[in-house]
Amino acid sequence: MHSLNQPVLARATANELHVRHAGRAVPPRRPERPPGPPLRGRAAYAAGRLARRLDSEMARRAVV
Repeated sequence: MHSLNQPVLARATANELHVRHAGRAVPPRRPERPPGPPLRGRAAYAAGRLARRLDSEMARRAVV
């Protein structure tokens, strides 16, 4: 008779655990990324292009 009780006991234990943990809080969602690249990236790109037009040595310094 012992072996017949194991599945019933396992099912009852699983149901108790499920009921106990069913009320957990939902983790907060990650914030959405802002549209487009950041302003600093755009500014660095524009500064690099301007420096490249003015002087190639200056462009190398701006990139590195």
